[in-house]
Amino acid sequence: MKRSQGKKVAAHIILFTSIVGISVSFAQPRSNKSSVDPAPARPTRAVKFTEEFDGASLDFSKWSPHPPARLLLPGVQEWLPEAIQVSGGQAHIVARKTAGGYTSGIMTTLGTFAQTYGRFEIRFRMPAGRGLEPLFRLLPVPTGDSPSIDVMNAIGGDPSTALFGNRWSEGHVEREYTSSWKVGDLATGFHIAAVEWDEERIVWSVDGAERFESFEGVPHQPMYLAVSLSVGTEKAGEPDGQTKFPASLDIDYIRAFARP
Repeated sequence: MKRSQGKKVAAHIILFTSIVGISVSFAQPRSNKSSVDPAPARPTRAVKFTEEFDGASLDFSKWSPHPPARLLLPGVQEWLPEAIQVSGGQAHIVARKTAGGYTSGIMTTLGTFAQTYGRFEIRFRMPAGRGLEPLFRLLPVPTGDSPSIDVMNAIGGDPSTALFGNRWSEGHVEREYTSSWKVGDLATGFHIAAVEWDEERIVWSVDGAERFESFEGVPHQPMYLAVSLSVGTEKAGEPDGQTKFPASLDIDYIRAFARP
């Protein structure tokens, strides 16, 4: 597992350290969900938010399919509500190539759900292909880009690498703490990404193993949920001839729990 260091500089920082990963536990998927990822039982705690995508369309009492104002939008795509489809107990955020460029989707709980501290998790399968970047992050209320916590992040050109990060501001200086970890192919089968967040630290895990933690820039305010699939971001690069469209970020469930 990787741990943050207490160093302050007046610039963006990216630091890397590593020690052996530590096993943790997760909830079993419901019986009507397919399962290819390890998911042993989790100690009981209060469920604050759950979305199983069992309907035929996006639940607008929980989600907005529009990008919040003041949120900097990554990538070159246009966000469209119709890019989000719900079927078969899953949500699908679908990116397409059109004559005018690219389209994709974002969904957030701004105005419907936000929480300070706790556990946040997503069971997902990402699309492979250069130029694609799926992201599940926590963002501040009322809205903006900082502070933020990336619960799940990867790029389609390297779907075997999970990316971790949190960002915050100190005065007029924007800071970040990020790292990565080689995992199984996130584009093959479903995987669980999660964070545990309390007053002192943020801990990231993938498929039941803790991989990174940060003691720097820990938020102390309500955060809402935002899930997106972007095209042509700085991280992911531009799509190439091998990138297949339409491309879909498949989401089995999203859950939030109270802190222990």
